[in-house]
Amino acid sequence: MNGADEATVVAAQTVPTFGAVDRNRSRTVELVREHADADLVVLPELATTGYVFESRTELEPLAEPRDGPTAEAWAAVAAETDAWVVGGFAEVDGNSYYNSSLVVSPDGVEGGYRKVHLWNEEKRWFEPGDALPTFETPFGRLGVQICNDLWFSETTVTQARAGVDLVAVPTNWVPGPSEGERPAGWTMGVHQAVARANENRVFLACADRAGTERGTAFEGQSVIVDPDGLPLAGPAPTTGEHVLTADCDLERARTKALTPRDDALADRRPDVYDLE
Repeated sequence: MNGADEATVVAAQTVPTFGAVDRNRSRTVELVREHADADLVVLPELATTGYVFESRTELEPLAEPRDGPTAEAWAAVAAETDAWVVGGFAEVDGNSYYNSSLVVSPDGVEGGYRKVHLWNEEKRWFEPGDALPTFETPFGRLGVQICNDLWFSETTVTQARAGVDLVAVPTNWVPGPSEGERPAGWTMGVHQAVARANENRVFLACADRAGTERGTAFEGQSVIVDPDGLPLAGPAPTTGEHVLTADCDLERARTKALTPRDDALADRRPDVYDLE
């Protein structure tokens, strides 16, 4: 554990089993407990359920409310370890389902985030979120994205403008529509993380999953990136479970000046952008 403005951040890359919620949840709890010295542990997108749903009927028994068993388990281990936890789960709220992340502190569930930019088949099962909440922690201001949100730079700009120091990114990166070798051998998600961190001067902690599920191969390569766009830890291997740890001086994210004449946020020109 660090003091104010400094955080030991863990990105835990897991290999969940589809539909095995109890097994997957138990492994996430073990990983938090194994890294009890961390200030923040980030877990993958849909870490408790797996990703490749084939019907809404299949999703329904696997989804949980925001105060369900996963919230209870993560709150208990957060209280035990004094760590914050951000991780993905399938959320049910009334008759609606969301690809969500819980934000849990040692004091309990602080809130959640619902994925704003759904990807491909997700749009058949989930409703999109409509907010980018921020969370005050002992070490700094925290934002959350999920996977495809990284591909929309306005998301990170909005969070940086809200004073976010660190963005936790539960993710399930899959191969994109393009073919060919990526520069440095990195999956496109790592390139997006590097770009978003660098252009907005924030830290990003991306916890991906690995393994193959129903014919879909996940990319792995979890990564923690600093405000210069440099990986502090990772990218992790493409396969298998891996845990990355990095000590982050969040004060670095509060200075947006690149040179005496350049500022990552103040130099934006919304008056000339066509974003409507």
